[in-house]
Amino acid sequence: MSLEVNAIDAPRIHYEHIVHDTLRKLWKHKLLITTVLAVALAAQLIVLAFMVPRYTGEALIQLDFVRDENVAGERLQSTAAVDAAAVVDSAARIIRSRATASAVVSALRLDNDPDYTHPSLLTRVLSRVGPIFDHSAPMPRDLAITRLTNQITVTNDPRSYLITVAVTTSDPERAARLANWVASEYLRGRQLEQAAEAYAAAGRTMTALSAVYGPRHPTYLSGLAKLDHLKEQLDAARKGRVAEDREAVVARDMIRFAAGQTLLPAEVVRVPSGPNAILLFLVTTFLALVVGILLALLVERGSLRRPGPSRPILRE
Repeated sequence: MSLEVNAIDAPRIHYEHIVHDTLRKLWKHKLLITTVLAVALAAQLIVLAFMVPRYTGEALIQLDFVRDENVAGERLQSTAAVDAAAVVDSAARIIRSRATASAVVSALRLDNDPDYTHPSLLTRVLSRVGPIFDHSAPMPRDLAITRLTNQITVTNDPRSYLITVAVTTSDPERAARLANWVASEYLRGRQLEQAAEAYAAAGRTMTALSAVYGPRHPTYLSGLAKLDHLKEQLDAARKGRVAEDREAVVARDMIRFAAGQTLLPAEVVRVPSGPNAILLFLVTTFLALVVGILLALLVERGSLRRPGPSRPILRE
């Protein structure tokens, strides 16, 4: 019976011995582990001291699939028949696109802003070795579009028909302003599509009126005036717009509503969204402990492999 009990307890005793031996080794090198942890935390404090706080502005776009829109006298049916989730996902993809960022750069003239046109270290290195590898230096506009695209985060919730446009920068007012302009330029594109649809519908109506009433009938002349008005609106929508007040968080020339989609502007939030000091502290502490433990085990293994001093042989 005792042999069976010993056979059952042997693995547990073996692993307990391993754990005890490992803890003894770590306690032996506790100074090394503490030093690694202290150096890592000191380095983290230095990095946090030089890190610039980041602020996030969030604008919302609410999609409405139940009502029809009236644009320049033309009632355009909403996309209720289309899968709502697909429409929301498609809208989010358009907002994330480089074309939307390019429209914001044009509206706010970000290609003249040093914060957006200053090349990164990698870009400067590539520009210096570019002639060797046939790599041309990027244009300021391309740098501004890329920088803005990296600052934009778009999330969508198909169940609530909401799209969140978040922009993170080092300035809370700029973050809110850029989030509003990204959403506004997306809605401006939707407004352009809406104007094009209204103009095409008016053109088809004019063709039918011409065939029925002739070119001198009052109904035809009224439709022709409406068509000319829609043409002017379409031409105006196609032209690139430069913001008149580029410092306002919510500017007057922003598009707030288009094609059943409403902009809920972002507000200035002065509470930093990053860096997360607590998370960085926990990650740094964990990694430092792992490195310290590994170093302690390596030092212990090295000390065991070193041959000890030879003892003299005693003769009687």
